[in-house]
Amino acid sequence: MKKRKDLAKYLRYVTAFLLFGIVFVTILQVFFRFVLDSPLTWTDELGRFLLVWVVFLGVGVVSLDDRHLAVNMLQEYMPPIVQLITSFIIRAVIIVFLVIVIYSSQEVIAAAHSNTTGALDIPYSWWRIAAPVGSGLMIIFTIIRSVYDFLDFRNGVYQTNSTTEEEVKE
Repeated sequence: MKKRKDLAKYLRYVTAFLLFGIVFVTILQVFFRFVLDSPLTWTDELGRFLLVWVVFLGVGVVSLDDRHLAVNMLQEYMPPIVQLITSFIIRAVIIVFLVIVIYSSQEVIAAAHSNTTGALDIPYSWWRIAAPVGSGLMIIFTIIRSVYDFLDFRNGVYQTNSTTEEEVKE
């Protein structure tokens, strides 16, 4: 099977950088609080802000890799064509839900823009916009994953079970 270009490569780097930022800010807070006895007021907010963005950017990566937590016990006993069709149906439902999330979050983002955080003075809309951004990434990567699965099925290399032999050997 031909190796595909990683379309989420830079998104993986961004999420890794943000995760490193969370660890750094947390260590910084612990050092200032317990060693210098002078806690920083902004580290908690920044850590939560980064965590929100790591989660919502990370869901896009997980969607492309098709690694979301799923119970596909019944699906594994189906023939490959039925597995493909049920996967498409499930993904279509997911996309409809994500479109609803994006549409319904517009008012929340607009309302949150006038309020700012206490320590960092960041508008709350910057926090709230993470959900529609992540949902948009999930939509894009879910469609790409579906195209990949269709092409794999057509080429006779569609993976029909949840774990591959390579993963079991590792």
